[in-house]
Amino acid sequence: MEQGNSFHKDVQMTNITYELYLRKKYKINVTCFNYKNLNGRCTTMVLFSSIMKNKKLLNFHKFFKQNIIFQTVEISNNEAKLLYFLSQRDNSQPISIEECGESNLTQEEIRSASSWLKMKGMVDLSEVKEVKYELGDEGKIYLENGFPEENLLSLVKDRGEVSIDLVMKIMGDSNARIAIAQISKFGFAPIKGKIRWDADKGEIFKEEIERRRQVLKLIEAGMPLDKLFETTLQNLLKRGDVIYSRKKTRWNLSITEKGREYTKSSPIKLTIGELTPQILLDGSWKTAEFRKYELNLQGKQFNRVGRHPLKYLINEIREIFLQLGFTEMSGNYIESTGWNMDSLFIPQDHPARDMQDTFYIASKNKITFSKDEEKLFKKFGSVQKNGIRGYRGYGVDWHLNESEKLVLRTHTTPNTIRYLSKYKEIEGGYFSVEKVFRHESVDWKHLAEFHQIEGAVHSKDTSLATLKWFLKYFYAQLGFEDIRLVPSYYPYTEPSMDVIVKINGKDVELGGSGIFRPEVLKPLGIKYPVMAWGMGLERLALIYYGLNDLRQLYESDIDWLRNFKIKI
Repeated sequence: MEQGNSFHKDVQMTNITYELYLRKKYKINVTCFNYKNLNGRCTTMVLFSSIMKNKKLLNFHKFFKQNIIFQTVEISNNEAKLLYFLSQRDNSQPISIEECGESNLTQEEIRSASSWLKMKGMVDLSEVKEVKYELGDEGKIYLENGFPEENLLSLVKDRGEVSIDLVMKIMGDSNARIAIAQISKFGFAPIKGKIRWDADKGEIFKEEIERRRQVLKLIEAGMPLDKLFETTLQNLLKRGDVIYSRKKTRWNLSITEKGREYTKSSPIKLTIGELTPQILLDGSWKTAEFRKYELNLQGKQFNRVGRHPLKYLINEIREIFLQLGFTEMSGNYIESTGWNMDSLFIPQDHPARDMQDTFYIASKNKITFSKDEEKLFKKFGSVQKNGIRGYRGYGVDWHLNESEKLVLRTHTTPNTIRYLSKYKEIEGGYFSVEKVFRHESVDWKHLAEFHQIEGAVHSKDTSLATLKWFLKYFYAQLGFEDIRLVPSYYPYTEPSMDVIVKINGKDVELGGSGIFRPEVLKPLGIKYPVMAWGMGLERLALIYYGLNDLRQLYESDIDWLRNFKIKI
């Protein structure tokens, strides 16, 4: 027995999968059935519907032909009911799933059973797409009272000539406009404000009106439309509330020869799929046959409920920083331009301060700096104008009242400056993932409101090499090995680098980084170097989740929110 079966000893699969395996490997058509050999062992029997040219397979077939007793393929109760219903029909023509109600199964049960029977080769399923037409409110009115164009031309025929003003008065503005537009297509366009009768054109129009009326009657009666009415039908569909079309997909079902053979050779035998209290009480479980569990079936998928994709990614990023010993920072949405701009060596005439780039707060309330803050900002102003200890400034005037203006923060780097100022004597790392606001034109890679991944490391051992290592390490933790670091410029860092990746075949900047300039650190009293970075979260999420547009992250696409994939 084992010798004859050796060619498929390693193949432990269902009949359906086994059929596909043999079709692919041996290039032949096969049909699989369960069988029981003389020793009582159950496995799979292969019947061939084409000439076998494979010697190994032919020997296998001859061996089992002498050693098997056939059994039927296992089917569920609902599959059995549906199969016997189809086999008992006199008409062999396909029947729609909706017409299988006499099988005593619900529509959902019929759909499920038919799908499984199709997989087992016992039924055929065919898709039929139909278009159904229904009368709109205007169509019902036209069928009862006549078309507006019909009524208008009847008026013109009786009078020989009518003015548009009279038509508007008799028919009303809405119907008059519809009627005039329709009769103009048949040569009755108004000339100098009047519509004149023409007998020849009137006959052609009368024939078309009859066709339109016939179309409405057929649709109302639910009758099929002849191809002769196709042009008329399309014209009526363009008129809005006259006719509506609804596309419908219908599935037709028919029993196959394999299904018929099954019903002839195997009496229907219903099995119990669920043990109920009633079965226990009446004792029927003692003689009942229970359906076997199919462990290879895919389980039901439940709608996932969890964190938003962005929130999930934020938590992943937080975990990376916290594991490295960083301290998390937080700040305010509304900042003074002193902290948002001046503390970062951004001159007061810099283009980034313009209203087309920054959201200014329209408020009469004025911020009041503490004495220490005012003293610090004056240091920043002095550095901007005169420079500091060998570093030239911008040579521009600085005004305290300009620093007092309120803005929606354009970046979260003020968080870093505050923490460095507060803990200037302590070496350490800081980070935050918070919202920022920019006056941007929204497109696939720009948003006016987004998150920034902010961070800095204050240490005597900090260098550009350290920064490069950290950026590569950070992105590698999120699964991105292929990033490029290119030289860049920022007013408050030198040297500076941008992180570049390819999205949709284009280079996209994910964020900026660099070593803080002395003009930023010296007014704070910091003597060790500080490496810092600010990276866009949404652009990172674009690659992380395989999206093409940043705006998709904020759309209420329920299907995507339920099924988005995370990197593990």
